[in-house]
Amino acid sequence: MNDPRQKARDLLEHDNVTLERLWIKYWSEGGTADRLELDAYVHEALKPHPFELTLLDWAVDDLLP
Repeated sequence: MNDPRQKARDLLEHDNVTLERLWIKYWSEGGTADRLELDAYVHEALKPHPFELTLLDWAVDDLLP
């Protein structure tokens, strides 16, 4: 699996998706991070558990246009 954090940053910057919308989708996939932690994961300020990256990848894929 490729690291989904760049896809998430691109989605947030270019595709009019808010962090809250990304977080809700990530959370509905089973993610455990709160919005602040997810923001830190996406911007590589915190290192998430590998499975959290899988959940982020699923959320991003669902939100891609």
